[in-house]
Amino acid sequence: MAAEIPVRGDAALVLEGGGMRGQYASGAMDFFLKAGIHFPYVIGVSAGISNAASYVSGQFERNRRVFTTFAGDPRYFSWRNWWTQGNPFGMDFIYRELPNYLPFDFAAFESSPTRFRIGATDCATGQAVYFDKADAPMAEALLASSSLPMVGRMARVNGKLYLDGGIADPIPFRQAAVDGHPRRVVVLTRNQGFRKPAPGRALRAAIRLKYRRFPALAAAVARQAETHNRQLDELETEAAAGRAFVIRPSRPLAVGRYSQDRAELERLYQNGWADAEAVLPQLRDFLSP
Repeated sequence: MAAEIPVRGDAALVLEGGGMRGQYASGAMDFFLKAGIHFPYVIGVSAGISNAASYVSGQFERNRRVFTTFAGDPRYFSWRNWWTQGNPFGMDFIYRELPNYLPFDFAAFESSPTRFRIGATDCATGQAVYFDKADAPMAEALLASSSLPMVGRMARVNGKLYLDGGIADPIPFRQAAVDGHPRRVVVLTRNQGFRKPAPGRALRAAIRLKYRRFPALAAAVARQAETHNRQLDELETEAAAGRAFVIRPSRPLAVGRYSQDRAELERLYQNGWADAEAVLPQLRDFLSP
C-alpha cells in the first residue's frame, strides 16, 4: 500500500446502497486503500456500508472476492431464499456465515479509529437511525440496514424492528455534517442524471397493505423515491459549493440491484477503481488538512 495521504479531521466518506451495484463502491474503496486514504468517519446504508466494513478493517480486495466468488451462489442470492427466508439475498449466509469463508478481520475493524455509522429505518417511526460500533452487534446492524422493503423481512436489533436504511436516508451526507464532518466524499452507485421513479397507484396500495400495522413506515416507503431525488438535488448544490466531492459510475450501468453476472460485476468494480484513480489529484486537494 502507498504512504498515507493526510486527511482532514472533518472529512467523511458517505456511501449509497444499491445491492450488487455496491461493487462500484468496492472498487473505489480498494483504490482508497491502495492510495493510503483513510477517512476518520464513514457512514452509509445497505450494501454501501456493508462493503465499507472491509475498507475500515483494511482488507484490500475482500469485497471483490466476495462478489466474484459468491455471485450466482444460491446461498448468496436466489428467489428460493425469498420463499424460505423472506429475502432474495441470503441474509444469514451473508452476515453470519460468509465471514467464515472469507475471514473478516474483526480485531482490525474494532481497533480502527474510524467512526463507522450504519444507517437503518425504524419501522415504528419511519425515521432514520444510525448505529455506531458500540450500539449493536455489527452483523445485526448491517442486516437491518440491508433488509429491503417489500421483498425482505424486518430485522430486529435490541428489541426494535428495522428495515433498509435507504428508505429514510438513502444518501446520508447530511447526517455526516450533523456529526461534525461537513467535508464529504460521496460515492454513488447510479449514473449522472439518474432520478428514481415514483411508485404507481398499485404499488402504493401494496405498500399500504403490507405495512398496514406500520403507517409511518408505509409513508416512508411510499415517498422513498421523492426522498432519494431530493437528496440527489441537494447533493448537487453541496458539490457546487465545494462541500461535497461526488464519485459516481462514469460508464453506463449494466448491473442491477440483483445482478449475478460475475463479468459485469468485475467491470463495475474496475469502473469504481478507475473513477477514483482519475480524480485523485482533486480528491487529494479536497481532503487536504
